[in-house]
Amino acid sequence: MTQHTEEFIQECITVTADGSLVSVDEAEGLYLHWRSLRTASADTTDIADITDGLDGAASDDDGPLLRALRGHGVERVDHDGVEYLEGLVLTGPVVADFFLSCDFAGAWGRPDAWELALIRDLASAS
Repeated sequence: MTQHTEEFIQECITVTADGSLVSVDEAEGLYLHWRSLRTASADTTDIADITDGLDGAASDDDGPLLRALRGHGVERVDHDGVEYLEGLVLTGPVVADFFLSCDFAGAWGRPDAWELALIRDLASAS
C-alpha cells in the first residue's frame, strides 16, 4: 500500500459503522481530484494505479485504494446495480472543493447556491 493512499484516507474519509454508503464512482472521483491537487501532472501509469480495481473488478483484483479501504473495514456492496462502498463518509475541505469544482451532481441531484455554502461549511468543519 502506498503512502499517498493512507494520506488520502486520513484527509478525505471517515470510516463509520452506521451503514453509510458512497458510490465507488464518487470515491474514485474524489481520489483522482485529491491526487490532481497534489501533482502538476499525472503520468499514464499513475492514473492506472489510481483507478485500477475500482471499476467493478473482482475483490482479488482490487486496486490500492479499494484494498486500503477494505483494510479499514469498508466493504463493497451492490444496490440496484450500483456499486457502493459501505462504512465510509467523505469528509474534509477537499470534498467541498471536489463537489464545487467538478460540477458534481451526486445521487441527490445538483445542489443550489444555498446548499453549496452549506456543503463548504460542513466539509470544512469535519
